[in-house]
Amino acid sequence: MRPGLHPVMKRAPYSVINRWAKVNTGRPVAPRPEGSTVELRQLEYFMAVAEELHFGRAAARLHISQPPLTVHIKRLEEELGVTLFDRTSRRVSLTAEGARFQDLIRPILQDLDEAVEDIREIKAGRRGRVRVGFVSSASYELIPTSVRDVRLQHPGIQLDLQPMATGEQVEALLENRLDIGIMRDAPLQSGLQFTTLLTEQMVAVLPSNHGLASKKEVSPEELIKLPLVLFPYQSMPGYVTNIMEIFHHLGHPPRVVQRAVNQENVMGLVAAGVGASILPASFSSFSFPGVVTLPITSRPTTRLELVTDQQEVTANTAAVAAVISEGAARISRKTGAN
Repeated sequence: MRPGLHPVMKRAPYSVINRWAKVNTGRPVAPRPEGSTVELRQLEYFMAVAEELHFGRAAARLHISQPPLTVHIKRLEEELGVTLFDRTSRRVSLTAEGARFQDLIRPILQDLDEAVEDIREIKAGRRGRVRVGFVSSASYELIPTSVRDVRLQHPGIQLDLQPMATGEQVEALLENRLDIGIMRDAPLQSGLQFTTLLTEQMVAVLPSNHGLASKKEVSPEELIKLPLVLFPYQSMPGYVTNIMEIFHHLGHPPRVVQRAVNQENVMGLVAAGVGASILPASFSSFSFPGVVTLPITSRPTTRLELVTDQQEVTANTAAVAAVISEGAARISRKTGAN
């Protein structure tokens, strides 16, 4: 038995009912009186009578008295220009038009009920789509952990995952093309809210056959002598700035010979001997042929941050952000990162 119609769904377009009448009775509904309309309430009442085939039981089911129900059904028949029920003193039955109308109206009312329920679920943060951008360094542990946790804790929420550099994410958030950004050393931006997920050390990445590869750690003075492979500044402005700060006290910047858009490309170029690089320490836990990672003596750090709109955060976005933050906290405890 269907639940009562949601209050927000009160009226149906007269044109929809008129088209139904033309197709199923061969004639249109009589000209619509000024101000007249078929109400969804009337369709709900019709369905109750059609399913109960008894006005008294239908009225009880709808929690109204029988006379108003009879009036609404009569008005609906007048609007449609057809007789929906055959009534006698002993029984109520559907006419051929009424049976066809029931078949057509049932899925419409069910869809309306489901639409209202979906909207309520989205508002409560239990359903909907959340667009998440993330830098490549988040894809190794934080993103897999977060996706699993969201599916377990919020199965009605669909994640739209988009690998993007930090600069691209900032632009996408400001243009409402993302709901959540997971960025590396994100530059402060008006209108956005920044939350640090993880703070970790940076490490030097060298070809495994390099002369410094056998050392336990490497200094900025040694690194500045090497050609470097870095990210484009416009893609990762905060991270590149942090790398430059490592060498600031030496009075001149390092020699950058190649730019690469993600960590996998950086590692491949380092393995090929193009140059050295500097990456987050979390990458050290993954084996990549032809490269080694070494701590830097000055122990520079980098931040992985969660970024959202400062004002407009929906309930489902907040729910996903909370799951990501919880996952980052577990990773931090496991690895010793701050």
